[in-house]
Amino acid sequence: MKVKLFLLMAVAVALFLFPLEGGSLRAQESTDVHGRVVNGTEGEEIPEDLSVLMLVTAANGRLAGTGQTAPDAQGRFVFEDVQIEEGSSYTFSVDNQGVFYGMSLGVAGLAEDLVVTVFETTRDASIIRVDQHVMVVVALNKDDQLASVLEFVSFSNPTDRTLFPDLTKLDQISFLRFALPPDPAELTVESDLPGGDIVSIGTGFAVTSPVAPGDHTMNFSYTVPYEGESIAYRQSLVQGADLFQVWVPESIPDVAVPGLDEIDPITVEGTDYRVYQGRDFPPGQGLQLEITGLPTPGVWSRFSGTVTGGAFWQIAIPSALGATLAAMLLWGMIRGYRPVTAGIESDTVVLAVDPAERAAVVRAVAALDQRYQDGNVAEDEYRAQRPGLMARVLDPGSDQAAEEALGEQGE
Repeated sequence: MKVKLFLLMAVAVALFLFPLEGGSLRAQESTDVHGRVVNGTEGEEIPEDLSVLMLVTAANGRLAGTGQTAPDAQGRFVFEDVQIEEGSSYTFSVDNQGVFYGMSLGVAGLAEDLVVTVFETTRDASIIRVDQHVMVVVALNKDDQLASVLEFVSFSNPTDRTLFPDLTKLDQISFLRFALPPDPAELTVESDLPGGDIVSIGTGFAVTSPVAPGDHTMNFSYTVPYEGESIAYRQSLVQGADLFQVWVPESIPDVAVPGLDEIDPITVEGTDYRVYQGRDFPPGQGLQLEITGLPTPGVWSRFSGTVTGGAFWQIAIPSALGATLAAMLLWGMIRGYRPVTAGIESDTVVLAVDPAERAAVVRAVAALDQRYQDGNVAEDEYRAQRPGLMARVLDPGSDQAAEEALGEQGE
């Protein structure tokens, strides 16, 4: 009898507690998210037939909700009853004329009215301004006469229109172009621009990504063969450059760039570089670039594995924004906000990578390569650190591994 009474009490307690737990879940905090779409191009109205897409990612990386709504004639929009969970990220985006614009926010950012700015487009690439273009001689292989090179470019679109590439009209330059030395290989391109492709054009490559108003960065690495003791080619600087520099490690004493002015050396991540530079290059003027004093067989020690491999002309630009918007297109077809059921997973989504952080990681990769070439880093340690650094740019979700790699370099 006592056993039966105990079981009945246990069942009663369970039935009493269960509704409380379920009620807590149903009463999860939610809010209405308000915002508006504005046209950032002077004198232009808000485009018709726009859709605002929302993607909610939980703190654990799971897809927590999606939504789609249409703004009114004044550009105002609202997502109703959006679940609030600390640590979640909320990404909002609008497709205007084939270009995505958006933002990624934490919970605190939802309290304010959101503003998503879209722009009209142009196909005039002359609007692009290159602030700084740096070419780093990372490492040299004297046996194969092969140079490993890393270039990073900071540029901006100072207008109120987005550059929208059109590769069908070769008589008008409507896309970013960059020159390369003869016979490059293993090209890898990284950028904060929305996803695009790399296309072989002339002696270099073009980027098919749209360029919205604002500041941007790009870096690319490759290997290039050389004959004798020099590399010489036409560095066209299609977009021009306020400042063009070549960095050469001090550990390679004979290498020089005679066509540019040598300035005071700099130190980056513990590596000393000689710096050669020129200023105020108009678009298309460029320079005849020559790097001399390169080592020949019997003079320099061999190195290996300094540039990430890949198909040369068939590499899409990695872009966290592109991945975000692709996910939105997949899930945003559902009208209105809809929480996602358990079991559906998604990669953590970030709208863009901080340009300063990207530049720091690029320099850290160059410094690591140089330390490996100099014999200051063991091969197993080198191969363990470099992927983490590259992942910092390619995959913002891998920050922990990258930070460990950066920390080990600083020791």
